[in-house]
This record gives sequence, structure tokens and C-alpha cells, in this order.
Amino acid sequence: MEPSHSAETQYLIGSAGKESIKRLMGVKRPQLAIKEFGEQNTLDIPAAKTIYGLLDSLGHTRWSIHSAVLDSVVAAALKQIQGAPLPPDRHFALLAQLRPCLWTPRLRDLPLALLAKQPQLPIPLDIRDAIFKAPDLYNACDVAIKRQLWLSDASLFKAHMMPLIRQYVSNSELVEMSREMFCEYAKARREHPALAAIANSIDSELQLYMQTLGMARELFLETFDTALGTLRLDLAMAMHDNNFTEVVNNDVCYRLAWSLDVCINKRMMDDSGVKDMEGYFDDIDSENTPYGDIALMMSNPYVRHLQAQLILAILEEIAPNAEFSARQADLKQPMTMMSMGLSAHTLILSDDAPIPIPDRRVTRTFFPDILRFIKTAQARDRLLGISALTSSKRPRLDPESPVVGAVEGGLEPTPEDLDILASSELARQVLYAFLLKRVDNMDLGMLNLWLPALTQALPSLLGPAADDSKTEAEVARLRASTGTANPEPKPIQMSATIAAFEFDAFLQSLITHRKKAGFAVAAAMLNSVDQELGQGGCKIDAIQTPLIKFLDQAGRLRHCGHEQTIVFLADCAHALSAEYSSGGSSIKKKESAVYFIFTMAEHAAAHYAVDPAGMASLKSKYERLAAVSPRQAFNYRICKANCPNAAKFLTI
Repeated sequence: MEPSHSAETQYLIGSAGKESIKRLMGVKRPQLAIKEFGEQNTLDIPAAKTIYGLLDSLGHTRWSIHSAVLDSVVAAALKQIQGAPLPPDRHFALLAQLRPCLWTPRLRDLPLALLAKQPQLPIPLDIRDAIFKAPDLYNACDVAIKRQLWLSDASLFKAHMMPLIRQYVSNSELVEMSREMFCEYAKARREHPALAAIANSIDSELQLYMQTLGMARELFLETFDTALGTLRLDLAMAMHDNNFTEVVNNDVCYRLAWSLDVCINKRMMDDSGVKDMEGYFDDIDSENTPYGDIALMMSNPYVRHLQAQLILAILEEIAPNAEFSARQADLKQPMTMMSMGLSAHTLILSDDAPIPIPDRRVTRTFFPDILRFIKTAQARDRLLGISALTSSKRPRLDPESPVVGAVEGGLEPTPEDLDILASSELARQVLYAFLLKRVDNMDLGMLNLWLPALTQALPSLLGPAADDSKTEAEVARLRASTGTANPEPKPIQMSATIAAFEFDAFLQSLITHRKKAGFAVAAAMLNSVDQELGQGGCKIDAIQTPLIKFLDQAGRLRHCGHEQTIVFLADCAHALSAEYSSGGSSIKKKESAVYFIFTMAEHAAAHYAVDPAGMASLKSKYERLAAVSPRQAFNYRICKANCPNAAKFLTI
């Protein structure tokens, strides 16, 4: 591959080559100059004239012919470059000869391919400087070349990496995965392209890895976004999966990441996981422990959800014999870990910040109170034959069973419980885990006991609902400026970011778990609403069914609340459609169910300023379709009223 030209050889490429050709043509007659040039550079090929004649007759221009020849030469050269590695002396000699090609776009792949082929060899300073000064040349470089440049320019690496981190944090697929409190997406998350792009940029470079962790901490301080905690853990495990030993050995948090990752993959924090974490904290140097990095990892929603489920599991073991249980002390470790994750901002800001102590009111008041509900739930499960060790035996729900109902056994949350829920994220997450488990066991009565408390706590957590009323002129302005009548989600205070995320996670997980129960829950809800409508109520605001009130309030405060309301209504419409098709009787008054679905959809849409101009024709269209195909009518109504926010969630 190495040419034998002397160091003084001038290549006729780039601007210098153009000037040389101009001078050559100016000194002699062009035809004579071209002939002599061909003879001097062994380009005088006897068959060329015949080939030119044939190609001319086929309509090919000389430019297209010469371009094809150049492309063929470049492809052949690239094939040779990509062959066996060259010794360093030959590598650098060839690189010096190819250096002029850097400024010719059609040839720059040659020196860049040579640089990328052996990235362990340093980039010569003159070429490094040339790439730094030319953005188009830098952008054309392979990531292996850029990686060498990043090692000597932290700001250049930050300019590349920070957008990748922001894309990871805002990726809608990853956000939806992290909102599932009973995670089922470990493999999909670890193999996601957004994470792969970050890991590929770092490769095995310890310096770039540490700088990336610093950027994650910096962005967390700006945003409180716990997706950065997920990134912290997954990045450590990506280094493990790629066998980058130097990086793994120098990451103080790697062993913790490995233990947590095992638990996330198993979807439970079992005794072995607890012992692994206890061993990690016993072995690290307490004076030099990076508590900020540990707290960032603990802020990971997957980790916090597992910790909340572990706390719930311990409480379930304590419940039958609470006064004499030996497991009370076992609550300390997961509560401390959760508190660290919830206090990550403080621990990252200050190396001297103390390890947070869980709110004593949670352990002294809230947990003893929730134990009463757990005991009631356990008694119900025993009565129905549901094992505590498996949820495979799902009880049947009578569609006619009321879902409003009276408070069972006099149980209800106390005012102090409500006060603690309003101030303690740890308490809320344990309650979320408890309620989701009850829904999984079809215990809607327990859900109904607590949803009013959560509904009442929402404004204090996320701020009051915005005024929903908008004039037609305001709607028109919104459509003109954003293309839709639906505004952006209402901003919340930075300090409420985690609370808002966890509320969204609970709401999404609640609707997901309820859907898994099949049509029975939807039918029971529709029958319960029918009973209320039959008592004279005519507005959604007047319905007392806890889930309906909860979704209504959530839709006013959170964009996720609006989305999940549509998911819920779509499931109800699907159940109604099945009833129409089969002639079933699970839903007692189908006309009442049709009215509720339409009215609730209208109500949910109103939170997002639906243009009222087309409401009359939509209603007329819905009424004509309802008797024939409720599913078609519902699709039409929601798509027209809520598009684009809701249409993508329809699966019926």
C-alpha cells in the first residue's frame, strides 16, 4: 500500500492541486499538457481511447467516468487499509502521505480509515490540530478517532456527551419502562440504543467514563431527574458486560451496581441481595465513600421500587404478630437506602452531608397504621384461598360487586396518615406498592379506602389544578402557536420532581395492573357508575367512585393522568363492545355505560382545551354509531377530541 514517492512529491488534490493544474494548462496547449501528464504518471493506457469512445456513445460524460474511476480507486485503497495492521513506522509514514487528502471530501475517508484502524496509536499533532479546526472534518471522524481527541479536550467531549445523556433521560420508551413499578423491561432497558450510544462513546476509556459520571451528577443537580440514577447503574453494568476491567475496578460503586442489577433482573430484593448490599457498605472506606454517587444510583426508580416492595414484604411478615416480630429491625436498611436515593441532590452537593435518617413518623405512626390494613388484606386473601407466595391464583371479581361501598371493618386512613402521606415520599411509595399488590389480587375495596386520601394529597404535592376554562379565541391561539389545542403539561416545582414522577408511575402501574385483570374490573366500574347515575347524578364531578375521582383529579394536574384516563376509557369501551358483540349481561345498562364513556372522555378532553366548535356534530356522529359499534364510536370520539395526546394510546 505504501507509495514510493519522495517527500517532495506534490499531489494534485485540493486547492493546491487545482492551482498546479491551472499553471500546467497555462504554460502549454491543453491537449499537449494532458498527454505529457499522462505519460509522466503512467496514465497513457492504449485501450483508454476505445473505452472512452464506447462510453461516450452510451451517453456518459467524462466527469461521470472519472468520478466512477475515482470511487473505484478509493474503494480499493480502503480495502487495503482495512487489511492487516501496519507496524507503527509504516503507519505514520503512510499517514503523512495521506494527510493532504483530509481536505478533499471524496478522499478524506482514506486517512480517517487509517486513523480509526489503529486507535491505540497516537494521532500526530498536525493532524489533530487540523481536525480540531475543521468542524466538518471532526464530524466525519469515526468515534474511535473522536475518542482520542476527547481525551485531550474535556469541553469537546462534553459537547458530544451531554446531548446523548439528555436524549437518554427524555427517551419516551425508557420513561414508560421506568414508570412500571413491577419492572418487566430489564433486557429492553439494558439493550436500548440510547444507552448503547453513551457506552460506545466511552468504550474502555476510564477518563471518559469518570467525566460522563460527572456530567450525570451535574445534570441531576439541574433537573432532579431520577433517570440519571438509572443511567449511573446501567452504565456501570455496560462496562461489566463489555469486560472493561480497568473501568470496573476503578468504579467504587460497581459492586453495589452489580448487586442491585441482580435484584432488578429478578424483580425482587431477596435476602441474598440485602446481604450483598450490607457487605458492600461494611467493606468500603467510610471516610472516603462517594455517598453522592451511591445516592444517585439509589435514586434510580427501579431501585426505589424494589426497596419499597422489600419494606412492604417485611411489613407483611410483621403483620400477623406485630408486637413480637423480630423483623422490625430489618426495616432500617431498605428505609435508609430509599432515603439516600430521595436525598441524592443534597448528598451530591456536599461531601459532608450526613446520611439521611428516615422520618420517624413513618416508622412510629404510618407503618403501625398500615399494618392494620395489611392484616385485613391477609385475612381476605386467606378467605379466598390466595397464597402469599404466589399471585398465580387470581380471584374472580363479580361484575355486579360495588366498587364504592362502605369502609370495611371501620378501617380508614387517619388524619395523621394523610399528613404523613403529604410530606413523605417514602411512605407514599410503600403505599403505592401495597395498593398495586391489592389490585393484583382483585381487592378493589382496599384500593377504594386509600384513593380518596391520595386524591386529597395531590394538590399539596403537585400544586393546584390550572383553570380549565378557555374561550374559543384562546383555543384558536393555542392551535395557531402549537398546532394543537392541548398545552404543555403544567410545570411543577423542581423539588416535587420525584413526587410527580412516582405519582405518574403509580398511576400507570395501576391502570396496567387493572387491565391485566380483564373485563371484569371494567364491567364492575361501569355498573358502579350506573348505580350513581341512576341516583340522579348527571355530571362526572358528582360521581363518587374513587378511581373515577382519582383519574379526574390526576387528569387536571398531570399529563400522564390524562393519558391513563384515556387508556382506562379505552378498556371500558372494549369491554362494552365485547358485551354488545356477545349479547352478554355483565354490564347491566349498556346505554348508561355508553353515556359515561362519552361524558368522561369529554370531561378529560376539557382539561386540554378541546375546541368546542365541533362538539355538536361529534355527539351526533357518536349517537348514530353507538348502537351499531361502540368501539368505532369511541375511537372516533377520542381521536377527534384529544388528538394528538390520546389517539396513540388507543388499542381497541
